[in-house]
Amino acid sequence: LFLSLTLFSCAKKSDTSSTTTTTTELEGVWKTSCYIDSDNLSYYITTISVTGTNLEIKDEIHSDSSCNTDDGILASNFSSLTIGEERTYSSGSTGHRFTMNLDSIKYTPETTAAVISLLSDRTCGYGDWALNTEKDITGNTCGSTTIPSANTTFLSQYKLVGNNFYLGTFGTTGSYPDRVSNEPAYIKQ
Repeated sequence: LFLSLTLFSCAKKSDTSSTTTTTTELEGVWKTSCYIDSDNLSYYITTISVTGTNLEIKDEIHSDSSCNTDDGILASNFSSLTIGEERTYSSGSTGHRFTMNLDSIKYTPETTAAVISLLSDRTCGYGDWALNTEKDITGNTCGSTTIPSANTTFLSQYKLVGNNFYLGTFGTTGSYPDRVSNEPAYIKQ
C-alpha cells in the first residue's frame, strides 16, 4: 500500500560499541531528495524532524520521478527516542542503535483518484476519505498491511556521514536490525 516504514540496506556493522543517551546529534530537520521506493511503485521526498525525544517521519508521496505530482502524505510520529549503543561501520562512519515509541501514523490523500481508490476499498476501515483530509490509521488494517498500534516500540540504527544521515530497517521485536541503508541520504537542513 502506501506505508514505508521498512527501509532496506546493505552496510555492515562491526562489534565496536558504547552507550549514550543524548539525541543532540540528530536534533533538527533531515530531508531526502526525490527517490523511488523499494517496490518501484511511488516516488518520495522524506523529511525526518527530531526535537528532543520526539521524531517525525513525513513521507511526501508522488507519482512522478521529479516529485512534482503530489499523491499523498504519510506522517509517522514517535516519542521516547532513546539513543543507545554506538556502532562503527566498515566504512569508518559511526552511528548508534536507537529505540522510539509510535504515537501515530496519519495519511492524507492529495488527489481525487487517491480518494476514489481509498473509498472504493474502505481502506484502513474508513468510508469517509476526503481530499486533503488527514486520517489516523494507527493500528488499522489497510489492505493486506496491518499498521502498528500506538506505543509499539521500534528498534533501528543509523549512521552519520558528514551532513548525511542514513537509516537502517525498523524492527518491533527481538534484536536490532543489523544493517544501515546507503540510500536515501537524509541531508541536514
